[in-house]
Amino acid sequence: MEMRAAAERIDAISRRYAEIYGFERDPDWLVLKLQEEVGELVQAYLAKTGRQRDKGHSPEEIDRRFALELADAVGMLLALAHATGVDIEQAIDDKWLVWDRRVSQRSGEADAPAAD
Repeated sequence: MEMRAAAERIDAISRRYAEIYGFERDPDWLVLKLQEEVGELVQAYLAKTGRQRDKGHSPEEIDRRFALELADAVGMLLALAHATGVDIEQAIDDKWLVWDRRVSQRSGEADAPAAD
């Protein structure tokens, strides 16, 4: 699934959630919800890395919880991007993937014959 499509679907699910539970879902709420999800991700990471009690969960349950909390945090980021009109695929390309192009260009320059 493309990120743009995922962002749109997750944003729609988030909007329905807000309608069901009767609260205003605006960019401020999305940022606060993202912070909440990151906090839960940190708790799951601490459990996964053995720096928090396991609360009776098996290693498999701890790994699953970590994966789901990671999905929650990413989902809220995607919902925030969609709700605020950010083309997340383009933004990631501009911020991160540009480095691949820069490295490729440098590698190509290093392999090119020296100019006389």
